[in-house]
Amino acid sequence: MKNKTSQSGFTLIELIAVMVILGILAAVIVPRLTTMTRGAYESNVRNMYGLIKNEVTAQATKAAMSGDYLETYPEPGAACEGCPSLAAMQEEDYYLKTWVGDYDSDQWSSFQKDNVYDNSTEGTDAATHAVLFMYHPHGKPGSAITWGGGNGTTQLDPSSVGGASASLEDIYWIYYSPKTSPKGDDRGRELDGYVMAAWRNGDANGTDIDLVFNGTIGADGEPTAGNEHIITDLKTHYAPN
Repeated sequence: MKNKTSQSGFTLIELIAVMVILGILAAVIVPRLTTMTRGAYESNVRNMYGLIKNEVTAQATKAAMSGDYLETYPEPGAACEGCPSLAAMQEEDYYLKTWVGDYDSDQWSSFQKDNVYDNSTEGTDAATHAVLFMYHPHGKPGSAITWGGGNGTTQLDPSSVGGASASLEDIYWIYYSPKTSPKGDDRGRELDGYVMAAWRNGDANGTDIDLVFNGTIGADGEPTAGNEHIITDLKTHYAPN
């Protein structure tokens, strides 16, 4: 009597079916994972935006309770009573350390720059100083970062720093500057308002990458972009009535 041996395994049709199913799953899941990751990054930016907004509002409220009793928003890098030296305020990450305090130094940087926001159309100040917060969740880029504009200079060059990241993806920016409103100007106030906005650098496919930040905010509080992408609901233009 002959022994019959049974062979088990997948048929070619079954293997093809499995490959098709895996392909469909990959096509559905991978984009969703990318969207979820970007959503997590943007959530961190939104949290930081809120922290900065709360801090400058708290400082304006504090100013309104002392001195000349007027609501005055802080001007980054400007001399003021009780402030450190101008050189200290112009150091990298000074405003993260003093306004935020608890932050990841590998994922966040901040830079101060003089005479950035054009306030000449609304107030007596031709321009006010500003601070730019940069979010780089994959580590500080290994290339020089420049804040563009008329007096653009390299703000950070981590290329010689050990462990600098080669990734240029998922970079975000938050810009803050105080302003003097038209009504404030008429009444003799200074820096009674402020502007803020946020941008994302590079699209979903990683194109339009540029480590030169060229975003601006107009007198009407509307942000504009260079290669950045405006986060449309993260913009603030505060001026008292």
